[in-house]
Amino acid sequence: MKSQKVFFSLESAHIVLKTAEVKGKKKKYTKRKNNPAVALWKKVIEHKDKNRPQSYDYYEYDKYEKVELDLNSITEKFRNKKSFRKFKFIFDYVDTSELNGKPFLPIYLRETSSKVYYRKNPKATKEYRSGIKVTGMEDYIDTEGFTTVTDLLYRNIDIYKDNILIFDKQFKSPLAGEWANLSYRYYIIDTIEYKGRKVIDLKFTPVNKQNVAFEGDLYILADSTYAVVKADFGIPKRINLNFVNDLELVQEFSREKDVWVLSKDQITVDFSPSKKGMGFYAKRSVLYEDHQFNIKREDSVYSGTKKVVDGKDVYKKDAVFWENVRQEALTKREAGVYHMIDTLQTVPAFRTTMDIITLLVSGYKAVGPVDIGPVGAFYSFNEVEGFRIRLGGQTNLKFNPKLQLEGYAAYGFKDEELKYAASVKYSFRENFKVNPRHYFRLSYQHDTKFVGQDFKFVQEDNFALSFKRGSTDRLLFLDKYIAEYFVESDNDLSWKFTYTNTDQSPLGSLRFDFFDPDIQEIRSISHLDASELGVEIRFAPNEQYLQQRNFRTPIFNKYPVFTFDYKVGIKNLLGGDFNYQRVSLNIFKRFYLSLFGNTRFEFEIGKIWANGVPYFLLHLPRANQTFAYRTGSFNMMNFMEFANDKWAFINIEHSFEGFFFNKIPLLRKLKLRELVTFKAIYGSLDNDNNPNKNPELIQFITNDDGQPVTFTLDQKPYMEGSFGVYNIFKIGRIDLVKRLNYLDNPDIPSMFGVKGLGIRAKIKIEF
Repeated sequence: MKSQKVFFSLESAHIVLKTAEVKGKKKKYTKRKNNPAVALWKKVIEHKDKNRPQSYDYYEYDKYEKVELDLNSITEKFRNKKSFRKFKFIFDYVDTSELNGKPFLPIYLRETSSKVYYRKNPKATKEYRSGIKVTGMEDYIDTEGFTTVTDLLYRNIDIYKDNILIFDKQFKSPLAGEWANLSYRYYIIDTIEYKGRKVIDLKFTPVNKQNVAFEGDLYILADSTYAVVKADFGIPKRINLNFVNDLELVQEFSREKDVWVLSKDQITVDFSPSKKGMGFYAKRSVLYEDHQFNIKREDSVYSGTKKVVDGKDVYKKDAVFWENVRQEALTKREAGVYHMIDTLQTVPAFRTTMDIITLLVSGYKAVGPVDIGPVGAFYSFNEVEGFRIRLGGQTNLKFNPKLQLEGYAAYGFKDEELKYAASVKYSFRENFKVNPRHYFRLSYQHDTKFVGQDFKFVQEDNFALSFKRGSTDRLLFLDKYIAEYFVESDNDLSWKFTYTNTDQSPLGSLRFDFFDPDIQEIRSISHLDASELGVEIRFAPNEQYLQQRNFRTPIFNKYPVFTFDYKVGIKNLLGGDFNYQRVSLNIFKRFYLSLFGNTRFEFEIGKIWANGVPYFLLHLPRANQTFAYRTGSFNMMNFMEFANDKWAFINIEHSFEGFFFNKIPLLRKLKLRELVTFKAIYGSLDNDNNPNKNPELIQFITNDDGQPVTFTLDQKPYMEGSFGVYNIFKIGRIDLVKRLNYLDNPDIPSMFGVKGLGIRAKIKIEF
């Protein structure tokens, strides 16, 4: 049979259709009367207490949680980079997201098994975590610290509560009562069937789509219970939220007895620095089963302030344990992530990359059992020391899990003095990083310090802090010995007992001058010694930390923090020159105010009992002479400007989170946010400790013009306030700071000819 090809052409033709446009008449949204969606929403609110398991006096359930972090937007160009040639195998684990279709590569997986107990009266919810399994990256990521980060990103979400906290932002719940009716618009979409039941699809959208709020659907039973059986939440595209491109929250409920309990909870978030660049998926899936009601457990099960309690061997469970507690099996891809990460860490190119990232983030470079750093303190400068170089480091867990050595050496090219410090810390726990902490530490420091400055989470000789305004040539040279015993309980109560011996000498223009009645002349002391015992008791319920190389940075949440500090100076104890007692109480609290933002509140009160103690050993308010804004300092006050032996301090910072700017057309596209601050301190100085009243005490120093630079606060409190704009390019903050009084003191900073006015900036990264 022969084949034959036939070619033919078609004549083109076209038809032009007229455009037909159909528009519905836009109706004004009715929030209250004659709106069936609002009427349905109100019925849900009325019945929510009956539908929730909290209607029982007691209930408990098993919880299985899975958290995954993925690198997304894995393009062919990315796969073919030369740097990936040695570990092409990782791309075998690439999958496609159901959220928005982007290809992704898993890089982190965490599983958690726990038991949760609830008691209505007195109200208590306790979660006991029996197992946590994490992809092994111990050399680069602190397991416990990263667990805290994922806990913060994915808090337990209750859609029936007025506010839902995600990414440290308060979202107004669509079931929040009358406030929700003012924040959202509700629409009945359809009546459909869901798992064999007839439900009503109630859609909601925020009134202002730039506010931190949800949009989505509530599926409500079409019967007299008005129970929510499913919730499907997302976020508006224009929301004023950083680094979050997309979010999907799905909760499914099942009926147990006569209430509806959460049976499945899933949230997926697409993070990235920019809309189009590479980013991350963060996914959390939680399953709940074996709900039991009105079974009363021992009171000890519900007692204690800590809401989440980890078992002692929580990170050491074997494969059999996980096979028994998983409420659903891992997929083949998920199961392979553990093996992939372990294999990846054996590739030299990967280890080099992670070393560089770790150096940039932490400031330390691991060299076997020693971490060299911090890099930010390698070079700095000041008026007394000139250019200052420093080299230091600390041992890590490879050296000894219970023993940590730390030290540094520094040299100033102007004063030509060598400075150094060393410490040794022994942990009574499994290692010196495990929480709660229990350790003993000895340290010695031979170095300089600005008078009255005490930095908790940054080195004082950090390069960024070298840039200062005003006079910075008044320093102390210290020989300081510290013995410290620290113990922390499971209920977030900690005790720190210290002995400190400090020999201090004046540097630069600082002088220890006093009038000697025996010779009727002014003379100077070359050094003074203080020998001090102290105890600090700190209660921080449910506190969480970001674990750093050599300290923990607290993450402040809605719970208050109380710190009681007592110190006693003892004359003639190992050379001590003075007797004194010092006591203070500090209270910190963060308030979340939903659409109106959040408030950071701090209050401190203190007193020193002393007679003839040098003013620089008393209370000097923390001043800031850098050009960076410091939250815990007075940014327009000079070093050593005020001295007190009694004081009360208040610091209030309210972030509006764009509440006003979101309503201004020219500003809302920039997604800027506004904040205000107010700080004040009031105090006094007894005559027995006041150099102005007693010439035989070490005197307040003067500046080059002979004017005193240190004062008391006997007449009125010192106050300053500021208005700030943050979220500038997502990371910047600028504050216009105004000093409100004591404007006649010397060396007051000014701007535009206005005394006490200045601009300060800082990096502020948040969602």
